[in-house]
Amino acid sequence: MSIDSRAADMLSKGFYKERLEPSECEYLLTFRDRSPVANLAISLADRLTRAECGDTGQICAEIDVSTGPCPCNCRFCNYAEGVTSARFFEIEDSVLVRYVQELNAFSDVRRISLMTIGDTDIDELARRVGIVKDTAKRGTQIYVNTRDVTSDECRILKKAGTYGAYHSCRIGEGTDTEIKEEKRLETIDNLVSAGLSVIAGTGPIGPEHSPKELTDAFFKTADRRCCGADIYAREPVAGTKFNSIGKMSPSRMSQIRAVFTLATSRYDFPINEPFRGTFVQGHNVSYAKYDSVKGKDQLYAARRRLFNNGYQRVMRADSGTNDLTLAYLRQTGSV
Repeated sequence: MSIDSRAADMLSKGFYKERLEPSECEYLLTFRDRSPVANLAISLADRLTRAECGDTGQICAEIDVSTGPCPCNCRFCNYAEGVTSARFFEIEDSVLVRYVQELNAFSDVRRISLMTIGDTDIDELARRVGIVKDTAKRGTQIYVNTRDVTSDECRILKKAGTYGAYHSCRIGEGTDTEIKEEKRLETIDNLVSAGLSVIAGTGPIGPEHSPKELTDAFFKTADRRCCGADIYAREPVAGTKFNSIGKMSPSRMSQIRAVFTLATSRYDFPINEPFRGTFVQGHNVSYAKYDSVKGKDQLYAARRRLFNNGYQRVMRADSGTNDLTLAYLRQTGSV
């Protein structure tokens, strides 16, 4: 089956680090998943990612430190006050220390992200950042995923030892949420200005979103001096207005990530990091949700995902690497 020549030219531009315009991304996303254009985009983005990171993957552990019914009440979120069954939870210091000590075992967790909800106390979050900094292996990058923050709050987090932050200007901001888009973008700018490494989120993506909506959402944050982006699907949540619409297919999500990876291949990162990879977080970053129930299993699975995706090394906290072999998986208890 022949491939659309215009699309092939666009994908080639991205692979060779030439600028792709938003309109070109829109065009590439008009093709169905598993089409020749989609498959070529995924292949080229994978090759580009591997070249940029030298076949080295990294593990990010996510720890919930503050959860429960969220007053932001976003209409797609499983923590929204109107639909959630979650109870209020604040992690105990001793538990946080224990989790980090467990993550230290093989020095191969590059990033620890502390997860909160929309009414978190920033001073308390900063205190917990300090606990992680004092406990984690030297060089571990501490990220926060939290509410909108002021410039002063960003400086508090930075001083406590925060390396970076995740923040998303969500699709439907101001209509499906009670937060204005301008506030979300202002927070990203505040985080960047404070010297934090920012990963911007694009989502939550559902089957109803058009190529233009996806492209507009991505480029709202792509040029704000962030160091990376995460593109994520919307999870159906019972009781929300989106539950009946369903979820994006993995193949379509892979296509979307691939197109935006190629679109930003030309970016120079504003913060010098030993591990760069590509702008869009892809298969070279493996996440582990760490808790007392399945935390260790999640960490084992994160190592296996990198191995199964063909990565030859995993980055250590100190920026060195460990060879990612079957023997290493056995050594770490991951198989």
